[in-house]
Amino acid sequence: MVWLKRLGILLAAIVVAATLAVVYVIAFVDPNQFKGELQKVAKEKANVTLRMDGDISWSFYPRLGLSLENIGVALGNDPELLSFSKAEFGVAVMPLFERRIEVDTVRLVDLKADLNVDEQGKANWLVEAPTAETNNLKSSESNTQAATNSDAVENDSDAGFTIPDIALDELSIVNAQINYADARADMKANIVSDVTFNDVKLDQSWPMRMKATLSQSTLDGSNPIKANVEFGANFTLFAERQAVSFENVTLKSDVEGDFLPVSPLLSTLTISQFDFDLPQENAALDGFALQTMGLNVTGQVQAYQILTAPEFSVVADIAEFSPKELLGKLNVSLPEMADESVMASASLNLAAKGSLDSVKIQPISVKFDDTTLEANALLNLTPLSWDVTVAGANLDVDRYLPPVVEDSVAESASAEQTKAEEAVGDLIPVELVRGLNGHYGLAFDTLKVKNLNIDRIELDSTQSNGKVTISPAKMSLYDGAAEVNAELDVTDATPQITVSPSINGVQIQPLLQDFMKLDKIAGATYLNGDLVTTGNQVDAFMKNLNGDLLVSIDDGALVGMNLTKTVCEGIAASRSRTLDASAYGNDTPFETMTFPAKIVNGEVSTPGLTLSAAGLSVTGDGTVSLPNSSLNYRTNVAVTGSQLDGSCAVKDYVSELAFPIVCKGKFSDDPAGLCRPDLGGFADIFAGLAKAELDAKLAAEKARADAKLAAEKARIQAQLDAKKAELEAKKKAEEDAAKEALEEKLKSKLKDLF
Repeated sequence: MVWLKRLGILLAAIVVAATLAVVYVIAFVDPNQFKGELQKVAKEKANVTLRMDGDISWSFYPRLGLSLENIGVALGNDPELLSFSKAEFGVAVMPLFERRIEVDTVRLVDLKADLNVDEQGKANWLVEAPTAETNNLKSSESNTQAATNSDAVENDSDAGFTIPDIALDELSIVNAQINYADARADMKANIVSDVTFNDVKLDQSWPMRMKATLSQSTLDGSNPIKANVEFGANFTLFAERQAVSFENVTLKSDVEGDFLPVSPLLSTLTISQFDFDLPQENAALDGFALQTMGLNVTGQVQAYQILTAPEFSVVADIAEFSPKELLGKLNVSLPEMADESVMASASLNLAAKGSLDSVKIQPISVKFDDTTLEANALLNLTPLSWDVTVAGANLDVDRYLPPVVEDSVAESASAEQTKAEEAVGDLIPVELVRGLNGHYGLAFDTLKVKNLNIDRIELDSTQSNGKVTISPAKMSLYDGAAEVNAELDVTDATPQITVSPSINGVQIQPLLQDFMKLDKIAGATYLNGDLVTTGNQVDAFMKNLNGDLLVSIDDGALVGMNLTKTVCEGIAASRSRTLDASAYGNDTPFETMTFPAKIVNGEVSTPGLTLSAAGLSVTGDGTVSLPNSSLNYRTNVAVTGSQLDGSCAVKDYVSELAFPIVCKGKFSDDPAGLCRPDLGGFADIFAGLAKAELDAKLAAEKARADAKLAAEKARIQAQLDAKKAELEAKKKAEEDAAKEALEEKLKSKLKDLF
């Protein structure tokens, strides 16, 4: 146990020696003699000029050191900018015996700084450069003073702020308060913070911790915002190559404010590595991650030539999140949508690179509910222009629109929507369109808009000099195809829209049924034409629509209306008889229907409409009013081969007649009651038929009388001819007898002569 006793004696001796050393320092070392040394250390270690008006005293807790009060701080040779109520310097003990000071810790308490910018933009921390007059005055001083000034000028001519050799176990700033006011921006701010650096040495990592409270408002104190911030990182300063590095950065913030949609707004930012090299003007940020309001954003950033000609590259990802929940947290009320399950998930991935002249984002990947988008974008900044291409699939726009309402509710909603549209005013932002300059390309599969199902759409558009052109937009839909070339021209005061549509084999019934709940016509549709309109509101577009179309529909039907039945209803009504409606179908099938459409100020006329079907021939003309959503049409129907019932039985020649049918009403009316026979026209037809029948009877009677008269005349003539022939024969016989008698008499005389 002897060694334990010796160890105890040794420890006691060490404690006594340390106590005697401390007593010696306190008794015989005056800390105020180190003022100059502390100022020198501050200048050399941190390039800081210290003003120390108070006495220096010893401090023993939490470490042996020096404490002083009422201190002013200036950076380099600039005017004093900061002040401290107290500063504590931890010192090494052994150098004190040699009346030297070696500071290993620095603790600054109650830092105060008042920074402001006046209405002229002048900041109180900036020093005005000395004028030439001042320099001349200084140059006229004594030789000794001139030499001193020369040395000072030489020192000041060193390039920039030089970083001194720093070696501290700890550097901390406690209860720092910085006040900032900017008269130009009508803003004031206050920062209260605690900052601690450990193992402060150049070219080595310093653990850094900071807590701060930031308050900001206008100069009169309105619109206040408050943020609590916690910051932690490992900081490295490379003095020789003028570079800094942050590792394992964590920034947590808690922001409160009346104008914020979310208060408090919590966020956490982490960065694995951030490096900045001043001479190379390069910066790199790796392992970037931001978490706030349910969003998780990750990525990395590279920047080059930051101070001269900045260039950058960015990769960013937003992990799957719920837009609906995010907007809910932001207190953004969503309109009622047809599908309440939409906006449940979204995510984004992109890569970008660029400079002050252009930005290229490629690729951009977006997932939104069931929809996927892939895009590339090139944005030129000088001058502003763009080239964007988008490919996507599976978008049902109707899910995001308000739910469909019925009947009177729908009419009320439509009226409210019309009023809203009128209140909104112009539909086309003319000034914005005039500033567009770029190209846009779209290819989308499986798109649904207003219940219109489009299998695929491809679109190519350019925007320049107040014109937006689409050349073309191609669509595959309803077993056919459509192509549209269009132009929007806002170079004049009133926008003009030109459209050249082409439709090839599109089944019109399901299209109209889906788009307008209108199924009055069916068949494969073919269309070509040119349209133009002007205005900036829906009603103006309709009223100013002009153009020509050529429409053909093959293997179709007039749905919900049977023209043969309508003709027979007119026939039966004209006879005061009842038609057996069960003998007729609901539709009018046809082989082909063609018509040219002439549109003048929204009124569509179709002269030359023809419809051909088995047993049916139709021609027609009339007007369809787009502004009024109505039609006033007259068709002439010839029932050429139908088997009509008794109430509709007509003679053969009636099949050659065309019966008039009038279609008149609103688009929303019941198709079955939209068209009806023109009874006045039917009466005229049958009056004409009766007159024709009477004329035919009179002609027949006259023909019979003429025939009888001709027969009697022929009989009498025959009798006359027979009598005449008899007389002529008798006369001839008498003449022959007389002649023969004369010849006999002559012979007798000759005989007598000879």
